[in-house]
Amino acid sequence: MKTGIITQPLHTNYGGLLQNYALQKTLRDCGHEVYTINKRKLRECRKPVIKTLLKDCARIIARRLLNKATSMTSGEIATIQRPCQKFVDNNITTTKKYHNDKELTEIVNRHKFEAYVVGSDQVWRPRYSANIYNDFLDFCQAENNIKRIAYAASFGVDEWEFTPRETTECSRLAQLFDAISVREESGIELCRKHLKTEAQQVIDPTMLLSKETYMELAQQAGEEKSSGELFCYILDGNDSITHTIDLLEERLSMKSFQVTPKKKSRILKRNDRIEDYIIPAPTKWIQAFNDAKIVFTDSFHGCVFSIIFNKPFWVIGNNERGNARFHSLLTKFNLKERLIDIKEIESTDLNTPIDWERVNTIKEEWKRESLNFIKKYL
Repeated sequence: MKTGIITQPLHTNYGGLLQNYALQKTLRDCGHEVYTINKRKLRECRKPVIKTLLKDCARIIARRLLNKATSMTSGEIATIQRPCQKFVDNNITTTKKYHNDKELTEIVNRHKFEAYVVGSDQVWRPRYSANIYNDFLDFCQAENNIKRIAYAASFGVDEWEFTPRETTECSRLAQLFDAISVREESGIELCRKHLKTEAQQVIDPTMLLSKETYMELAQQAGEEKSSGELFCYILDGNDSITHTIDLLEERLSMKSFQVTPKKKSRILKRNDRIEDYIIPAPTKWIQAFNDAKIVFTDSFHGCVFSIIFNKPFWVIGNNERGNARFHSLLTKFNLKERLIDIKEIESTDLNTPIDWERVNTIKEEWKRESLNFIKKYL
C-alpha cells in the first residue's frame, strides 16, 4: 500500500530523524511503499532566491569588512546541517518539501497515497506545528477510500494546549481516522476527553528496531569509537548542568563526552571557522550509545536509546520540552527512579543497577502489541 507519513520536519534533531527512519523501515518491512511527506519547519517559508542572495551578501560584507558578527547565511546553515541531511538522503524516502497548503495538495495529488500514518514525536503539539490541521489530515478529509492511522502520536505534555477552535476542528478530523495510537499513556485520556476518540498506547517507533539494526547504520557510516565512557546528551545546557557533569566525572571516575558541534551559535564572527559549527551525523550519536558505560541526559530519545542499548542512564526532567513523555516511558519500564531532579545528583547512588532482563521482556511484549496495531489497521 502506498503510504505517506506525516511527522515533525526532518532537520537536525536526532530523535526526530531516527523515529522517522524506524517507522518508515517498519512499514516497508510490512510490505508497504512509504514516503515521508517533507514539511517545512515552523518558521521556515519559501523566500525569493534573489532576496536570499542579497541578504547573504549583506551578512558576508558586514562580517568581513565591518568586523560585525552576523547570523549565518543560507549556505553556511546548509553546511552545518550537511551530515544530518546526508543521513536523510541515504536512509529516508521523502517527497518534495512543501511550504504551504497549495504545495501539499500538489504533492498529495502527485503521489496518490492510499494511506496516511501520522506520527511519531510531538506531532500533535500545536506549538511545534506550522499547521496543526495538516497533522490531522485535513487535506484528505473528503477522500472516503483513504486509510488514516495515527502511530505513537504525541501531545508532549499531559495538559491540553489546543485553542477552542483547534479543539473543535481537530476533534472532527480525528474522528475520521481508522485508528489512533499515542506514545504516552496520558494521550489516551486527552484523545477521549478533547478529541472524542479512543486511542491505544504503543511503543516509540525507534524501539521497533533492534540495537543491531542501528549499529549497522553506524558501521556503514564508518563511525569511530567515542572518546569517553560517560555520554552526556543535553539539549538545554546551563552552568548547573556543566557543574553536574564535572561532578559525575569525579564520582564515576569516567571521562565524559558529547556528540555536539564545538560551537552551537548561529552567529558568526569574521574569523570563525564554519567547521566548528557542523552538527555531527545521527550515526555518530548512535555510536555514542554503543560506546558509553553510562548516559546522562535531558532528552526523551536519550532515554529511549539508553534502553535500546541497555545502558544505565540518569535523566533530568525537561519541563519546557514536556515531562509527560518521560513519566510515561519510565513508568512503562518500571524505571521511574531514573528520572531525578538535578539537585538530587549528589545524594543519588549512581551505580544503582537496572534489571535489563525485565526491561527487555517488557520491550519485546510492547513491540509485539505495537506491530499488531500496525498490521491490523494498515
